Amino acid sequence: MRKGKIIVLYLVVVLALGMLAGCGEKMDASAYVKALLDNTYKNDSSGILEQKIGTKEEAEELYEQGLDAVMASLVQENISEELKAEYRTVLADLYAKVKYTVGEFEEQEDGSLVVTINCQQMNVFEPAMAAYIEGVEELSGEYEKEEIPSQEKQNEMTRQLFKDCIKDTLADVTYGPNTSITVRVELNNNVYSLNSKDFSNLEMSLLDLSALRGS
Repeated sequence: MRKGKIIVLYLVVVLALGMLAGCGEKMDASAYVKALLDNTYKNDSSGILEQKIGTKEEAEELYEQGLDAVMASLVQENISEELKAEYRTVLADLYAKVKYTVGEFEEQEDGSLVVTINCQQMNVFEPAMAAYIEGVEELSGEYEKEEIPSQEKQNEMTRQLFKDCIKDTLADVTYGPNTSITVRVELNNNVYSLNSKDFSNLEMSLLDLSALRGS
């Protein structure tokens, strides 16, 4: 895998949140946001069920869609089914290590509800990318000494390398300082949902996705 082919990872799971949105009645926006985040990152559907904003089956589907979105961003070429399964395991582990605490919410004049989230950005992709680039250079040096593998084999090897770099980084992952970010829960057509721009900003605060940008 060449560095230039890595796509910035924006979870499209935000597009699916409308499926689990609550009806237009007074709600606990903090509990609502926590339920969605816990399901998205921790694979914990208990909040979804407690808030009555979706079934267990819908929550499980939403979680899997999130993993599918990340897989589509990080793994473009065909790879073996075995490696795909390994990627999903590593990505699920990555999600589980995301750090956030959902605070109180305030109702705005426009009827939207603003929730404060305290979080620490996980430093995972920057060190993983650094290790990956070094590893690719080592592989290139080996190609010069031996017969050059097929393109398919090279794709498998580099995808394996990147997955291993993420896994190794997660084993001793570090986090940035505490920071606060707000997200809006908006009422549209009698349905509550998270503001998509705010959710993207939250993703950038939870994970060092900028390390993948422009690469």
